[in-house]
Formats: sequence, structure tokens, C-alpha cells
Amino acid sequence: MVGGPENGVVMGLGAVLKWMKRFMPVLLIAAPTFSWAGSLAGEPTLTGEPMTPEEFRDYAEGYTLYFERDGEFWGSESFTPGGAVTWRYPSGDCMNGVWRAYEGRACFYYGIGREVLCWDLSQERQAIRGVLLDGPDAGLELKITRRDRRPLLCSDGGEAL
Repeated sequence: MVGGPENGVVMGLGAVLKWMKRFMPVLLIAAPTFSWAGSLAGEPTLTGEPMTPEEFRDYAEGYTLYFERDGEFWGSESFTPGGAVTWRYPSGDCMNGVWRAYEGRACFYYGIGREVLCWDLSQERQAIRGVLLDGPDAGLELKITRRDRRPLLCSDGGEAL
């Protein structure tokens, strides 16, 4: 294989992980950022204890996590050691990606043509709360309400990663 994502080349997961490690700082600098400098009317604010990406890694690796938005199921994600993830939409469709810690945030990348998505995480009483910091959905709040070790099944009949 010659080239990389910047040349439109389709890459295996191992190559994507290497590419992401090399270019994550560039991607994040180029991506719009969102900061919670203060609590303005209508803006969500982080509550609970801040959760570091390292704490999140310890919590997530080897598990499937289940996400809700405003009490409704939003999706699930499988986390494998090394940073590989598979997101499953409620429809059953899946997409593979990777995640990394960057500047105290948990940042996810799901492939060419998609932007890097970084989240601020906090531990609440009964859930982990994430606030999306960038992109057109900046401010989106999701809660991780449970986790288990069941494989993530995708609509194509296969298992995730």
C-alpha cells in the first residue's frame, strides 16, 4: 500500500492507528474547538468529578458501553485494547474507529472524511457523562449508563472487532 488517508487510500486498522498517532495533533489543531469557559444560559455544564482519558480507558477497554441521550438509547460502542472501537447505531449499523487521549480529552476518529470528535468526561453518581467539544454537534451530551462484556452485533450479522 502506498500513501495514506491523505491520499484517499483505504487502510487496515493497524495502519489507521499508526496514521492517527502520527497525525492526531495536526487533525486536532485543524478541527474547530469548543471550550466550557463559563456557564451561559442554555449551555450544558459538566457536573460530577472530571474523568481523565486514562480513567476512561481503564473503565472502557474490553467492554461494550451503552449510551443514552435525554433518557433514550443513543447507541453502543465496543472498546478493545489498543484503542480500536466499534460504534453501533440503534439501527444496528456499525462503524469502526480508534480513540486516543489528547490534551485531557477522549478523542475519536472514525475514518477519512469524518472529523475528530473530542469529549469531556465526568463521573456522576450512576453514569459517566460526556460532552462533545467540537464539530456541528458541539455541546451534545451523552451518558454511559451501563457496560458489559457481550460482543457488539452489527446489522450485517457480524461481530464488531
